[in-house]
Amino acid sequence: MASGAGPEGSLVMLWAGEDAALHSSLVEELEAAGIPFVDRPTGDDRVRPAADILPIDWKTQFGFEVAVPSSSAAAAEKILEKLLGEEPADMEIAANQSLESPEVKPAHLSGTTCAVWTGSDEARAGFLSQALKENEIPVRVETRGSAATVYVPPEEEMLAREIIREIVEGAPPA
Repeated sequence: MASGAGPEGSLVMLWAGEDAALHSSLVEELEAAGIPFVDRPTGDDRVRPAADILPIDWKTQFGFEVAVPSSSAAAAEKILEKLLGEEPADMEIAANQSLESPEVKPAHLSGTTCAVWTGSDEARAGFLSQALKENEIPVRVETRGSAATVYVPPEEEMLAREIIREIVEGAPPA
């Protein structure tokens, strides 16, 4: 990519690096100041590949290079120094406090209000829970003391009770 009215005199490398934010700011400032420049991706040498299919290249494969005419180098360097002296923009993403609360339940489990099985065998509660999940029934298991209770949404109660009956009694539907 080239921008500006065309370089006057020889080109001087102003900046090369991988900082996309700094690159964008530099290009914008050079355009605003009317300084011609050449902007290209790092590694874009436009040289035919060597016969070696695995060349060892010392240059990075990602980044940017910005060059300016030697006649504009002093003004361009002042712009670059100003940008390098600025504090970087705060890119931190704020934590969502509501997701950290242990009381928040996923939406598909908030409607699991009907108790369909209660017992003291946690292994059986886990097995029943998996069986209901395989039948695409949302399940919530609560353990209080030694008792585990399996909850499902009200609209799935009849199907869940039938599946649990088949498992507990070991009998297929009549």
